[in-house]
Amino acid sequence: MIDKLSFLKVGQEAGTVSPDEERLMQLFQNRAGLKKAYADLQDEFHLLRDRLKQQEGATIRVQEQLDGLGDLLGDPKTGFGALVFYQLRTLWKTCHQQLSGFAADLTRQQEARETAKHKAESEAAKNALLAGVDARLQEAASHADRHREQLASAQSEIGRLTAFWHYFKRRRRQKSLESLRESVVAADAAVGDLHAERSAISGTANPDFPGISLAARRTINLAIISYAELLCEQVDAYGLAARAKEAVARRVNEMSFGTRSDCEGYMQRVQKAQVAVANQKQMSSTLKIKLERLRATCDYRNTADTVPTADSLGNTTPETVGAGPIKPAGAAGWNVLAEDYWDVYTLLLR
Repeated sequence: MIDKLSFLKVGQEAGTVSPDEERLMQLFQNRAGLKKAYADLQDEFHLLRDRLKQQEGATIRVQEQLDGLGDLLGDPKTGFGALVFYQLRTLWKTCHQQLSGFAADLTRQQEARETAKHKAESEAAKNALLAGVDARLQEAASHADRHREQLASAQSEIGRLTAFWHYFKRRRRQKSLESLRESVVAADAAVGDLHAERSAISGTANPDFPGISLAARRTINLAIISYAELLCEQVDAYGLAARAKEAVARRVNEMSFGTRSDCEGYMQRVQKAQVAVANQKQMSSTLKIKLERLRATCDYRNTADTVPTADSLGNTTPETVGAGPIKPAGAAGWNVLAEDYWDVYTLLLR
């Protein structure tokens, strides 16, 4: 084999490779390519097998959770507690959805306002440029008309100089006529340039909207935080805010809600809290009070940050709203940013 390969190399250098020798070299190249493809397939096979094992493990864990949930629901002592647990999770989800819809509405409205303002400002700037070009264009057109009138007057004067004694005077007028023609050409060129400039400005598209301003994003974030506080107060009017947060942070078998009558009481309160959260009325004044208070106390890490620091918000005292038995003034407040109630961090604008 070594002799054959050496012979092939010598043959290639000499430029006298036979068809058989060329096929042999092609076979060696194909063999190397197949080995590389086989190695790649082996790597992909091992990767897919590892992923399959991970998925099987996840499936087993989910099945164990379902089996455990079935055991909890099947036990009269723990079944009602499991129902309360998942109803509290549903209450948390409802509050998050309410907060998400509120944030989306605020963002959409502010973006529409700032987009319209940006468009109006861009149009005003373009119109100002066009007005400047129009003024220069009018002046240039008047200048060209004056030169054209001077040229026509000079040509008319030369036409009247027909006598033989006007010979020298006519020659002088003809020499000045050339400079007048050049002036007319230059004036017309200036008018053409201004027309081109105006067309370029008219055809320029407005700049893209850069996005919601920093001040507006900060205001929207403070409004979202204020609304999250209001949700905390409404849910905790039924003693469920802390329990709902605990339910989303722990497993069903790690929580206890007491006897069957206690669980039934929890479920009744959850239903009332769901109604209070879903049917919110007359909250604009309360949100405005909260927003102004947060704006006066909040602080930011730097001038470009849009999310206030949790420490600067502190624990706020609840305001009185007409949506159920809200805590009286002086009761324990909420720092929804520090405790991330209703997953508020995922909704804040950056």
